[in-house]
Amino acid sequence: MPSHSFRYFSRQVVEESVTMPEAIALMKEAFRSLSLGEAVVPLRVNLPQPAQNAQTLFMPVFLPSAEALGLKMVTIFRDNPARDLPLIHGLMLVMDGNNGQPLALLDAEYLTALRTGAASGLATDLLAKKEASVLAIFGTGAQARTQVEGVAAVRSLQKVLVFGRNRKNTEAFCNDIYTKTGIKTEIVQQPDQLLEADIVCTATTSNVPVFEHHHLKKGVHINGVGSYRPDTREIPGLTLQVAKVVVDQRTAAAAEAGDIVLPMKEGLLGNDPIFIEIGEIVAGIKQGRCSEDEITVFKSVGNAAQDLAVASYLVKKAQKYDLGVNLA
Repeated sequence: MPSHSFRYFSRQVVEESVTMPEAIALMKEAFRSLSLGEAVVPLRVNLPQPAQNAQTLFMPVFLPSAEALGLKMVTIFRDNPARDLPLIHGLMLVMDGNNGQPLALLDAEYLTALRTGAASGLATDLLAKKEASVLAIFGTGAQARTQVEGVAAVRSLQKVLVFGRNRKNTEAFCNDIYTKTGIKTEIVQQPDQLLEADIVCTATTSNVPVFEHHHLKKGVHINGVGSYRPDTREIPGLTLQVAKVVVDQRTAAAAEAGDIVLPMKEGLLGNDPIFIEIGEIVAGIKQGRCSEDEITVFKSVGNAAQDLAVASYLVKKAQKYDLGVNLA
């Protein structure tokens, strides 16, 4: 790719050009850099739009290991699904970290789902029991699909239990997952079926916990990725109280993760709980699972270092395979 080239990567190009195993490997480096203080990732700017039941997020990032700068913008319009529109739209701008030159613009809708699923895949690989074979997924949207794909990339799944609110959407989700992965899917009828699950992923827009703590089996691993505001939660406070909690970034989790902020306000976690960052486990600084019965939770609010790790990888890959559309 010429030095002056500026490329656009559509959703289709992103989806076809970066595999889930590749994305999981990229998450390792992104989180390692984040925990070692190499990546520069300020807290995102949140632009509320209450009249539209929406918000827009702006996320700058510098990732020295990728020699790249990035800016991600994501819109979240909560009424969109009822209009047959995606809940999330987004764009990712990538610039050369050595000279500031603009390099590429990516559709970030699938990028967001991919890096989120890859982060859960990495967390599952580090924290879930090796023999884990049953996954429970709460949610049936784009994020939920890549959650299944991320977990399936690191564990031999025999069954996926699907908790969805809309029967038609849930059936379509199950058919899609089976078609893509060949893994048996089952629509959950009763809450206590969650006791079968070795791994649980929550990828919803719920403001309240989507399951009860007593429905969890010993040694379960949970990936919580749906809630990203301090006033929303998917996981019961009691679960956070008894579990080993791993986060993507402490400062972001303390400011934005309602799954953590709300139990703290309720006195369940103490005033200054100490959480492990997933990058610390990758770097060998902290230990992951310590026992077979231990409940582990990976709580992620998302981090622009993840997006830039994937985006900069795609920019480099485009040099070899002439991917995307040249706009300059």
